[in-house]
Parts: sequence; structure tokens; C-alpha cells
Amino acid sequence: MTEAKGPVEIYLVRHGETWFNKLDRVQGWCGTPLTPRGFAVAQAIGRAFASAGIDFTAAYCGDMLRHHETMTSLLAGMGSGLQPISRFGLREMSFGAWEGMPNKLMWEAAFRELGVASVQEALDAGHTLLDIYDVFSRTNPDTDYPSDNVRQAADRALATLDEIAAAEAVPAATPRVLVVSSGVTIACILDRLGAELTAPIHNGGVSRLLRGEHGDWAVLDHDDVSWAERGGWQG
Repeated sequence: MTEAKGPVEIYLVRHGETWFNKLDRVQGWCGTPLTPRGFAVAQAIGRAFASAGIDFTAAYCGDMLRHHETMTSLLAGMGSGLQPISRFGLREMSFGAWEGMPNKLMWEAAFRELGVASVQEALDAGHTLLDIYDVFSRTNPDTDYPSDNVRQAADRALATLDEIAAAEAVPAATPRVLVVSSGVTIACILDRLGAELTAPIHNGGVSRLLRGEHGDWAVLDHDDVSWAERGGWQG
């Protein structure tokens, strides 16, 4: 891990609702814009951050349209002049040939592979949510379109977060950095850092991570969906 000069707190936000989220289609390396709800929720979260007196020293996001639209909406809600910095490593896991297909088909293939009929049945059988995510790459219907497994997604994202922390750390202070990524990638990060997940990360869910001065990571909070409501969202 890259050495940092001091601790850094990361506010890690899943992007707002997109067209494919609303249509319930697989969205990893393919991308669609935010829906009106997606924009509004992101702006509300930004307002809540501002009302709570939370200042960020930098803003990073994945390199897909949905990440950029979410970040610019968050910053607009805060009244912040920060310029977002995009990073490939913050994009979603690739789902290979599942991309753009109905989510139902991908999940049903994973359940068949595990010999279960639902997420709850998989959890009851001793599998984790990340075990299910890992199966998506094994059931990829066409390997001409490469997919990621959980390890690959976690390695890529955590390496990027390490680079961000090293770049933003300063002596004798704990700067806060705003980061926007995607649901499965965020789940892979949280799982790698020891959080126990039993449900997917929500659109607009906020997780907080702390990177210590010696490179150790801790999860302070995960998938907090109350920020939008605190910012005036009434969905």
C-alpha cells in the first residue's frame, strides 16, 4: 500500500438512480444517465453535507457518466466549487455479456449455480452477498466480453483509494474526500475491509472510511441512506 502522510476520511457515495436502474437492467461498464430522481437525491445529499458543516478537500468519481452526474449534483447541492477528478478504478465491476440484459436473468443464473432460489436462501445456506456477486463472472454467457470477479473489482478500487488517500493526506490533519462509485464495487471495498453486508448498496447510500497514517483502513459507517432525507428529499 502507498504510504500516506496522515489519516484521510473518505465519504464514499453510490451514484444516483439511472435509466438502467429504473429499467432493472444490468449496468456495469455500460452506462446510462441519471433519472430526475437520481439528480434530485444527489443534490439533497449535497445539501445535507453542507448543513452538517462537512467540508471536502477534493472530489473523485468513477469515469462513467452516472458517476460524473452524481458528483456534479452533490457539489451543486453543497454550493462547492471543487472540480471532480475521474478515476477508472472507481467504475463498476464489469458484468461481461450480461451488460444491458434484465437483472433477473443474471441473478437467476447465479442462483442456479449456487443451487438456491433467492438471496435469502443463499444467505441461509452460508453464502455471502459477495459470493453471489462472484458467481456473475462465472456465469458470463459470452467470454468475448470479459467480466470481473470480486477480487479484481476490490483490488482495482482499493488501489485507487490508496492513491487518493496518499495524494490528499496532510500532516497533523484529517482531510475529508468525497468519492462517487458504484454499488457492487462499493460492496467489494466494504467486504474487503471487514464489513458484513446482507443487502446491496442503495443508490445514494453513503459509506465512510478512514485510512490511517500507516495505510490501515477502517469502515466507520456503510450505506447510510438518511442523508438525502436530511437534505430535504421526500421520495
